[in-house]
Order: sequence, then C-alpha cells, then structure tokens
Amino acid sequence: ADASSMNVIHKNDVVATDDGFQEWEAFVEMPLWLAGQKQSQLMLSEKMAAELPAYKQQIRLESSAKVRELIWNVILAETTAKQVHQSWQTAQKLHQDVAARVKAGELAGTERLLASTHELDIQSEYLLAQAELEHTLKSYQRFTGESTLPEIYEETRHQDSDLTQRHHSLAVIDQQHPSLVFIDQQINTLRIQQDVAGFDGAVNPNLSLGMQSGRGERGEHFNNSIILGINFALDDRVFRQPAVADASVALADAEISRKQLERELNSILSSNLHDLETKRQQLELISTQDKETQQYFALQQRAFELGEIDLVNVLRSQSIANEVHNRKELLQIQIKQLVAQINQALGIIL
Repeated sequence: ADASSMNVIHKNDVVATDDGFQEWEAFVEMPLWLAGQKQSQLMLSEKMAAELPAYKQQIRLESSAKVRELIWNVILAETTAKQVHQSWQTAQKLHQDVAARVKAGELAGTERLLASTHELDIQSEYLLAQAELEHTLKSYQRFTGESTLPEIYEETRHQDSDLTQRHHSLAVIDQQHPSLVFIDQQINTLRIQQDVAGFDGAVNPNLSLGMQSGRGERGEHFNNSIILGINFALDDRVFRQPAVADASVALADAEISRKQLERELNSILSSNLHDLETKRQQLELISTQDKETQQYFALQQRAFELGEIDLVNVLRSQSIANEVHNRKELLQIQIKQLVAQINQALGIIL
C-alpha cells in the first residue's frame, strides 16, 4: 500500500463578493492493504534477506575455485621448471665430460659441438619454464594478495560413503551444495514474488477521514462536520495479469536452471572421479616404465664411457628417460590437483 497523505483545503470569496464566505477542509487519506498483500510483502523481505548467507557461500565457493586453479598452475609450472633445470644440469655435466674426452683425444670434436648445442637447447627451455613460473606466481599474488603459496596446499579427498561405494558414473552431489542452496533460495524468493505480483497494478482501497468547517457569510457561525469516505476499484485484474505472467516465467526459468545446474555439477563430479581413477592406473604403469628407462639410460651411459656407442644414442636414451620420469611426476601432481577439483565439485570451500 502507498503512504498515507494529509490534505488541507481552504475556500473563500475574498477576491469575489467578499461576503465572508469561508470553508476549511482537512482530511487524511489512508490506503488500505488488500487481503494477503502485507503478509506477502513481509515474506518477500524475509526471503530476500535469507538469500544473503547463501550468496556469500556461493561467492566463497567461486573464489575457492579460482584460488585452487591458481595454486595448481603454480605447482605445475614449478614442477616443469624443476624438471627442466635437472635436465639442464645433466646436459652441463655431459658437456663437461665430452669436452674432457675430446681434449684427451678419445672423441671427435663434433661430439663436443653436439653436447654444447644440446646444453644450450635445454638452457633455453629452462629460461622459458622460469618465465612461465614467474607469470603464474604473479597471477596468484594479484588475486590473493599473498606473496607465497600456503604451506599446506594439498587437499585430502572428502570422505563420502556414497562416493566410495558407488561407481563414479553414479556419483551425485549433495543437495546442500552451496550453488544449489543459493539457487533454491532464489526460487523461494521468486515464488513469493509471484504472489506479490498478484498485487502489482492493483488499486488499494483508500480511506478518507477528516473534518470540514465553513460559513456562508460574516456573522454566521461556522458549521463543523466530519468527513468519512472510502474508494475502491471495481475491477483491476487486467492491470495485474502482465506482472503475474512475468513472475511465472521468471520462476519457471529459475527451476529449469536449477535442474541444469544439478546435472552439470554431477557431470563434473563424475568426470573428475573417472579421471582420478584413470590417472592412478596410469601412474602404476608409468612407475614401472620409469624404473626400466632409468636402468636403460644408465647402461647407455656406461656403454658411451666405454666407447661402444656414440653421443647421439646417449642423448636419445636420456631424452626417453627424462620424458618418462617427467610424465610420472606430472601424473603425481595431476592426481593431487584432481583431488582438489573433486572437493571443489562437492562444494568444499577453502
């Protein structure tokens, strides 16, 4: 209902006959609530206030997703830089050994040139890896305001009996997931708004209460009377229908969005659980492969020292060994990252 208003009216004949005619009216107009209108407005206020905590949790969850992404970008870049640095150190040592053997006349000068070129290539890769690490770290610092990563950044997987007992394709998120809670609150608000829309465009009854005082001419006594009136619309449904239709459409859209969001969250969770299972299986295989390639590289190094093979074969076996070892380390990091992504999908806030 609109706010109450006060009206004061004065009439006289000063500019006309000046017979002393005067009339005063003072009255208050008070719009009245329609049945259920006030209750709907109060409920709407309560529902809108209830959205705030859910909104805060949703914002925190979105921030957690960004922080997790930035942290693991730094960890992956840091791992790559460390791996390339180790390869560079190995290339430096190999270059020094080859140079010494060339000087001693055991190897041709072209072998030293090949070793030097290999070292420079790895050094170039290391500089690029360091630049990428600095970039990811600065991105983390700009978003969080922290200069370094937290001491403990690895997450433990959220223990859920449904997740551990079911196949990953059947995993579902909890209905108390912050994103679902937030949209549920919005739907509750829209339902009340639909009720309130029934009063949008309605004409509220208006009660008038006041007093009138007047006289016909000078010498007469003032006659005083009470003013009491009420007005109401006979039919205002035509003005309400568009607002009700708009509110119904908004509610239907929100309910559809809620179902789509739940399907999307379940799909993300299932995909992450599948990836985690797959990468753990890959890690078992590549761990065995890593041991074998390291042993093969050690044998190739020994054969090179004995003059049985040339430097090209050593570099090839070293490249294979490094590639397998790096893939193993990367898988270990990706598994830890997937645990964080699963917690994010479950709605776990940092």
